[in-house]
Amino acid sequence: MKDNINWKSIKTVLLDMDGTLLDLHFDNYFWQEYLPEHWGKMNDMDAETAKAQLKDWYSKEAGTLSWYCLDFWTDRLKFDVLALKADVEHLIKYRPYAKSFLEKLNRNAAYSIIMVTNAHENLIKMKVEKTGIDVFFKRIISSHTIGHAKEEQAFWEKLKIESPFDLNETLLIDDNLTVLRAARKFGINNLLTISKPDSQNEEQDPEEFDAIDSFEKIIF
Repeated sequence: MKDNINWKSIKTVLLDMDGTLLDLHFDNYFWQEYLPEHWGKMNDMDAETAKAQLKDWYSKEAGTLSWYCLDFWTDRLKFDVLALKADVEHLIKYRPYAKSFLEKLNRNAAYSIIMVTNAHENLIKMKVEKTGIDVFFKRIISSHTIGHAKEEQAFWEKLKIESPFDLNETLLIDDNLTVLRAARKFGINNLLTISKPDSQNEEQDPEEFDAIDSFEKIIF
């Protein structure tokens, strides 16, 4: 689907990282397969038992800052989660045409381009080292620095204070529908989601939001 954004009215572009610009397969594979296998072996559990236990823990933290916090999970699981992520960092890659899209955005001085991500600062650093994605942004803002997950209104309130933007002249692209609803509640109406955040999974239902499967489809 082509987006229906009026680019001439946009001055601030807020972009999510994981599942939007970068393939969510790295994160999904790590949390759903690689980490459970490792943690299970550490605790004399078979993979399925470990997955079931972790799934329960994940669900209790979903949408909170703790869910996205590597320090929280390192403490909970009793090993260095970031170090384990490095084992599969070869899976970190851009989504289709995302890098070209960022290059195109940066050629237009009219846009203020800001990354807004729930990713932990240390994970951002790992992904920056792997992709060089930081060069495309005026600022990279983590919810951990803000102190609230993007699913919370407090995130958007603090973001607007720290990096002022006009609600009517701002576009947010994010694969997380809950985040998009929070942004819409805050007053951001130019919203797009991603139909296939994980290259190895099925497309997600975008529900009430316009969705793109590739940044090649965005016209501006």
